[in-house]
Amino acid sequence: MVEEILYDLMYLFVFLFVGFLIREVIKPLQKLFIPASVIGGLVALILGQQLLGWVTLPETFADMPGPMINIVLTCMILGTTISRTKLKTYASVTNMVSFTYFAQLVVGVTVGILLSKVWTSLPEHWGIMSVFSFWGGHGAASAAGALFEELGVEGNLGIGIILATLGLIVAILVGMVLVNWGIRKGYGQEAQKELNNSYFFGGTIPKEKQVSIADGVVSSNGINSMALQFALIMLSIYLGTQIFSGIAVVIPAASSIPSLLYGMVGAAIIWGFMSYTKLDKYADKKSINTFSGIALEICICAAVATLNLGLVSTLFVPILIYTATIIVLMVIIFVVFGKRWIKNDWFETNLIIFGQGIGSTPTGFTLARSVDPDQKTTAWEAFGVGIGVFVVISSTLVAILPLIAMKSDMILIGIGLLVALINIFLGETLIKKKKQTI
Repeated sequence: MVEEILYDLMYLFVFLFVGFLIREVIKPLQKLFIPASVIGGLVALILGQQLLGWVTLPETFADMPGPMINIVLTCMILGTTISRTKLKTYASVTNMVSFTYFAQLVVGVTVGILLSKVWTSLPEHWGIMSVFSFWGGHGAASAAGALFEELGVEGNLGIGIILATLGLIVAILVGMVLVNWGIRKGYGQEAQKELNNSYFFGGTIPKEKQVSIADGVVSSNGINSMALQFALIMLSIYLGTQIFSGIAVVIPAASSIPSLLYGMVGAAIIWGFMSYTKLDKYADKKSINTFSGIALEICICAAVATLNLGLVSTLFVPILIYTATIIVLMVIIFVVFGKRWIKNDWFETNLIIFGQGIGSTPTGFTLARSVDPDQKTTAWEAFGVGIGVFVVISSTLVAILPLIAMKSDMILIGIGLLVALINIFLGETLIKKKKQTI
């Protein structure tokens, strides 16, 4: 089993390296800010069993994004000191994340009703699948679709998976357009600092510009410093897992809470304890960010390599119209509300929110990585806390909203409109006018 995992990772890193080589040789890919992990994943997808069939991708590729994203989110919390101004930033991100969810609920259900009048073969209540497929990803789409089937509505599971797969593809395509638009408008804070440096796009960094990716905080006589940091990350995930397992014994519904929250909760507890007891000196944020970066590369490459291309059906036209509508909605939210509500690193932060709201959290990280590869902005930690707060709500709604849909789609539109308007009110009155500095 251990040997199998080692060989599967070996294959993935081979594709990652191939992606790096292609990016180094084909200069336009560098100018488009497409990372090697995306290119390597596409190479694996094309050569794999879904298309050319020249190579057989390991089954574990499809399972890698989940654990890797858990590590990334855990690293965002571990070693991060929370200040009052950061909490304000997190509040604005949480408000934005909530707004994208409930705005999608309103538009998705409404468009679903209208399209069902033309394509009568569409399943009942299928319009709600936007927030499960685009915003929630394959996991939420599968859970909601399965619940609909239990309630006697067939077809939403299949459509949900198609939408989730399509969302991953278009989120990258449209997201990269936004990346290039923003960079050329001068919005990418960290990218703008490096644009005049030829090595920013590719090649090696000059010796005098190179920086360390880790600091040794303990003597290697006792333990390798990097090993200690990785132990802290794994301890955080272990602690969070045990906490939620214990809660699930008392409250069975807690077992449906996404595992990506486990490490974040564990990291918050461990880091809080370390800070309180003055043990925080044993943590090295550089090392932690390095592990986060490695996990992110694995996550992106594996997610792209395992995109499901076989789920296109005869309902492709209404699904395409539906997807285009949600894309337009998310672009409007990105351009109009993004800069107004999020003052610190708004461009990088909203790239994550955009990618997450259409494809998945790894998709959002892929877009942000294009303009902030070293995670120097506040976007990563702000989103980590924002999504950590809202995912408790969204995971609960996966079980609640289909039940409400069975009563009336109009109730869903009413709920979504009410919360979206509250988000706009908060954003325009309490968040927009307050310049935040960290």
